[in-house]
Amino acid sequence: MSQLDICQVAHGYRTGGLLRRGGWLQVLDGIDLTLSVGQSVGLLGSSGSGKSTLARLLLGLEKPRQGQVRFAGQDVSQLRGEPAREFQRAVQLVLQDAPSAFNPQRSIAWSIAEPLRHLSQMNQAAQHKRVLQLLEQMGLRAEHAERLPHQLSGGQLQRANIARALAISPQWVVLDEALSNLDRVLQLQLLQRLDALRRETGTGFVLISHDLSLVRYFCQRVVLMSEGRIVEDRPVDQALAFEHPVGQQLQRAMLPERPKQRLPAAQPATAQA
Repeated sequence: MSQLDICQVAHGYRTGGLLRRGGWLQVLDGIDLTLSVGQSVGLLGSSGSGKSTLARLLLGLEKPRQGQVRFAGQDVSQLRGEPAREFQRAVQLVLQDAPSAFNPQRSIAWSIAEPLRHLSQMNQAAQHKRVLQLLEQMGLRAEHAERLPHQLSGGQLQRANIARALAISPQWVVLDEALSNLDRVLQLQLLQRLDALRRETGTGFVLISHDLSLVRYFCQRVVLMSEGRIVEDRPVDQALAFEHPVGQQLQRAMLPERPKQRLPAAQPATAQA
């Protein structure tokens, strides 16, 4: 198991088109973050705070303008050959838009097994067995394996999407607003399953969200971002004591817990005249 380090990362994008001179839009500025295997970390912040950009850097999908993302002490952007394949196996991503992650003309089983075909030495029989195991872990049935994506509900498709991310037993899974389209009951069911997996296998999770309730429910640590910076990093049991205004706003946006009330006693039925 290796450590994932974000070291003094700054990143941004050029503005302007082909025919006019643009500038530079700074998105991340001086990010330092260490992710340990076996821990669920909530990456919290309002829209535009840089959470999704940081996720792309964590996956090696973009190279930071300054600083480094390091896997096992090595700069991710410099990995080649087997070290690069090891990194691809180690970190997986689940996005909010589950349908876009599937080939509409291929079965669910085919899509879930795709990482196994490219990043493992499993034969077809072993791949199929692994797919069925993953479906069961995510609360789906074996019959879902041969269905096409449009034959599953949104919640079922997102569970299959998470199953695919887990196929090669990664060290970390980045959930980038992956639960935001699901109802609250299904969100909690999925988080319970993922937490059981974390305890069993040591898989770490990065839950990117603006929903403090989910972060408090699932994570052991919460990292608060604002305007491209990490402004607070604390144990999740202190998440209701944010000092930064953004954290306080997210706290106020939480749904209040309903007080427990006893239901009124049933009234005896009256006889009909």
